[in-house]
Amino acid sequence: MMNKETFTDPSADYKFIEDKFALEDEVTSIKYFDEQLLQSDKYWRRLGGRPEFSGKVVLEIGCGHGALSIDAAISGAQQVIGLDLISNRIAFARRVVVERFPDIANKIEFHHLDIDDITTLDGKVDIVISKDTFEHIMGIDRVLLSIKRVLREGGLVITGFSPLYYSPFGDHGFHAIGQRIRLPWAHLILGDARVVAAYNKYHPGIECHSIYDLGLNKLKRRDFLQAFDQAGFVIVSETINALYGASKLMLLFRLANKIPGLEDYTTVNMNIVARKT
Repeated sequence: MMNKETFTDPSADYKFIEDKFALEDEVTSIKYFDEQLLQSDKYWRRLGGRPEFSGKVVLEIGCGHGALSIDAAISGAQQVIGLDLISNRIAFARRVVVERFPDIANKIEFHHLDIDDITTLDGKVDIVISKDTFEHIMGIDRVLLSIKRVLREGGLVITGFSPLYYSPFGDHGFHAIGQRIRLPWAHLILGDARVVAAYNKYHPGIECHSIYDLGLNKLKRRDFLQAFDQAGFVIVSETINALYGASKLMLLFRLANKIPGLEDYTTVNMNIVARKT
């Protein structure tokens, strides 16, 4: 059990601005969607195995192009609702499910909404899923409270996300945009301002002013765990630096993670199953 100090995410007051986010073109979106769909099995293995979706109401936070929501529907979910703050991705997800998965299209809804704006699902969701999103969420404590609100008693949150900001490539490579070489931890050495400048340079017409504009909340493992605790969740399982399907370097990061003082800098991914109490 974490201590009972009130956790407040430093990014809690930040308001996501969609116009500051550089969008993928259609070709890139299709390629990314296909890759994500193929990687679903690997993702679930990192979380202890594919959840039992049969007959369940499932909500995905940060559904992006829709691959994980579609996977849940194919796996037998009764209803799947995908939420994302990027309207173009929601439009893509709606198209792809109708065009390529018509047999399950009636089970899935995609909405360009924040979870705070969903009130019709209170206490009706069995499982909340989220992939590679929690490291981007501003106001994680607020979002976890909203997740708790929509979940049934005993409902689960199942999430894996990477890379955390202070890990080797925690800026998602933004410091190296337009360059061939990515150096580990370089974003921490260069500082936020230079990372933001690199992003702006590579995306003409985009004017970001802070690391939060890039969608990076800078939270550490202990911040996430404290937020779960404060929201009233019990951690059922947690895997740090999951090895399945990862590069050989992940084993090195996992070993280094046990050295005092290095935890923040070597926690690359978190994979959490938590239950509403």
